[in-house]
Amino acid sequence: MLFRRVFKFTLNTVRHKSRQSNFEYCVNLVKNNDYDSYLTTLLTPKQVLRPAFALRAFNIEISTIGKSAVDSRVGEAKIIYWKDQIDKVFNSLNSSSTEQTARFNDPISQEIYLMVKHFNLSKARFSRFIEAKKNFLTIQQFKNCDELESFADFSNMSYILFNCLGINSVDCDHAANHIGKAQLLCFVTKNLLKNPTQMVYYLPGDLLIKHKISQQDLFNFSERILRPKRQNLKNLAFDLCSRANDHIRCARNLNDKIAQNAKPILAGSISCDVFLSKMQKYDFDLMDPKLNSNFRTSFLIKLILAKLKNNY
Repeated sequence: MLFRRVFKFTLNTVRHKSRQSNFEYCVNLVKNNDYDSYLTTLLTPKQVLRPAFALRAFNIEISTIGKSAVDSRVGEAKIIYWKDQIDKVFNSLNSSSTEQTARFNDPISQEIYLMVKHFNLSKARFSRFIEAKKNFLTIQQFKNCDELESFADFSNMSYILFNCLGINSVDCDHAANHIGKAQLLCFVTKNLLKNPTQMVYYLPGDLLIKHKISQQDLFNFSERILRPKRQNLKNLAFDLCSRANDHIRCARNLNDKIAQNAKPILAGSISCDVFLSKMQKYDFDLMDPKLNSNFRTSFLIKLILAKLKNNY
């Protein structure tokens, strides 16, 4: 059960705090930076639980790169670092000493190396993810939602987990594609007023024009500036949430075609579902303080039901 896994991970972290393993490092990184993803990942089939946390940790390392003047310089260095690490992982596997285990100073790189070696994974997905983030650092904004969603697809780690499970299914990929897009749309909406100077780069230009909101409004974020545009923000949030909801519905319509062991990997739809229900409850008003209330109980209940029913 989900609660049993949570307790077991917490207990192990306490026991081995002084000698934290690479796997525990990845688990704690996910837990401390994205608790909802941490809980969702606990549903992953046991045979790919370790790769799942390694990929989540890798995703966090890349996705937290910002786009301010200072962040971009740091981000470029970080992109180069991770590109080199992925190159080293695959070069180590292609070297003559493939019988030996290569050692990496970085715990995430070590976990990725073990995952790639054990499951014989391709380099392409990792490279696409890094390249997508590199390109993101160079653009001023996405022109439309299609461009934003293409970025989401390049950043989707579910495909790699399907490969780890030996699943080669167009329907699974299709469902993961929709859920990945919904997750990014929800992420942007959720953080729009919490971190406006970063989220502004994700907002499609055509939506900003449609709802008469400028990038400068968000760069110079203050309640005084945005209060008169409260309805504009509600309309913008409604459009983003409606699109995310359409993707969740499309993914769930494929439920009967999805392999049983693939469904837990698609559980990211549950956090989207809870967030979208919350947005609807408060009329998509991003300035309503009630949106900051904790909905984790509802999220946990839905996670447990998904585990019991083996759906997403």
